[in-house]
Amino acid sequence: MPKDNFANQNERERLTPTDRENKLIGYDYAGREVFESDSRMTYDGYIICDGDERDFLLTMGGDAVD
Repeated sequence: MPKDNFANQNERERLTPTDRENKLIGYDYAGREVFESDSRMTYDGYIICDGDERDFLLTMGGDAVD
């Protein structure tokens, strides 16, 4: 087995996600956690979850026209 940074097998198992666990892939433009199973898109390096498009544009300086 290749050398890793875990102290022992228990630590390796505790810190390694299983296929059943939802894996964190990063944070969206507002700092919220985004998981692998979340529906999302990216723009210019920002992660935008479904339904947040308008909020993202307003956060980036857009003007709302209702």
